[in-house]
Amino acid sequence: MLVPIRRTACHCRWVSVGTDGHGPSLDFPTEPMLCIPAATAVHSLGYESSKIAERGGFMIDRKTLRLSAVLLVVGFIFYVVVGLLHAGGPANNHPVVFGIYASSASWTAVHLGQFVGMAVIIAGLLVLYFALDIRAGGAAWVARLGTVSAAVALGLYAVLQAVDGVALKQVVDAWASAPEAEKAAPLRQR
Repeated sequence: MLVPIRRTACHCRWVSVGTDGHGPSLDFPTEPMLCIPAATAVHSLGYESSKIAERGGFMIDRKTLRLSAVLLVVGFIFYVVVGLLHAGGPANNHPVVFGIYASSASWTAVHLGQFVGMAVIIAGLLVLYFALDIRAGGAAWVARLGTVSAAVALGLYAVLQAVDGVALKQVVDAWASAPEAEKAAPLRQR
């Protein structure tokens, strides 16, 4: 079933609904025909116009797009706020900065919070992939590569936070509780 929808003032696109259950897809017209607004065409096909909008050759689910935006913004804000709680000091003065790290009661919790913030951001990117529903062409391959890259990045970030948030904390705690004579040995330049 072909229903014309308005793309611009001069050009029309067609919405075709197949029996494969994938919903509307877009085709170019083969003959001139009177165009009607996209919202009317989508609604006449049984789809709610508030949920789906035609954008440049693919369908966008607005609820999922909104969820993606919320996840991205909340994840970013959470990550920044938790990052402000991160203990710090002069990076090249190891005895001072290790003492600060060792005295930080929230060191591991801050790193766990940073991981959670990053996981929410990555979830927002993955939800965006599904919201855009790009199925064909080069854009689809780029989108797939982006989702795989996001998943790999989250795995690498988990390793970073495990080393920095757990292992480093154990090392600086052991260093801080060592006798003064033993503290200088690991810090000597080689």
